[in-house]
Amino acid sequence: MRNGSFSRYYNTDSFIHSMNPLCKVLGLLIFVLMTMLASNIRVICGLFLILLFIIVISDVPLKNYIKPLWGMKILFIFIFIINILFGVSVYNSFVMVSKVCLVVLYSSALLYTTTTNELAYGFSSLLRPLGVFGFPVSKVSMAIALSLNFVPSLFIESNKIIKSQSSRGFNYNNGSFKDKIIGIKSIIIPMFIMSIKRADSISDAMELKHFSFETDRNSIKGFKWHLSDFYMISCHLFVLILVLIKELVL
Repeated sequence: MRNGSFSRYYNTDSFIHSMNPLCKVLGLLIFVLMTMLASNIRVICGLFLILLFIIVISDVPLKNYIKPLWGMKILFIFIFIINILFGVSVYNSFVMVSKVCLVVLYSSALLYTTTTNELAYGFSSLLRPLGVFGFPVSKVSMAIALSLNFVPSLFIESNKIIKSQSSRGFNYNNGSFKDKIIGIKSIIIPMFIMSIKRADSISDAMELKHFSFETDRNSIKGFKWHLSDFYMISCHLFVLILVLIKELVL
């Protein structure tokens, strides 16, 4: 989040940018399923090649994809060391770290090529069939839309708080355990107050506009399902079948 990888839309004209948001969300879910099923290094290399193709046609600079991976280097090292300590082989540890990298890279491709409003539309369209079973689709969709639009701004404000505290001489990296607890409190309390104020302002704005969950919501921008979206999902499903055959049958 501090690297700016979340909800950082890269505005350019590419094939991935023009795709239906629902197609991209479905593609992410299918790719995550393929990654979870993969246990062979050859399969993982094949998924990396597919992901590399998606990165190339997304027309987003490669450094933008490397940035979130570099920010998670401590997590990757931690996963690798924990696996070794618990008796997991180096091969399986490498496979697990590779899976995390795949998911992070594909998620980054989704975030760089899809705006927050498009993401909210994609997730709400994905949940819409559950409305037949009484699932509160409109409420969950609104919660997703508000989270995608306002959570990143809260993290930006938290970075400002950290920088302001650092400018006053507070060091978050060094010091005693008690000092670090005080430092965490100096961030959490202002963030909590800020979240409440932001929630109040949003609820007031929605009340002034007479917002109601009982009324059907329409999107300003119409998203149509193109032939390219069908091809993309078909390719994902085809690769998923190949992974299932490789991992479960052969």
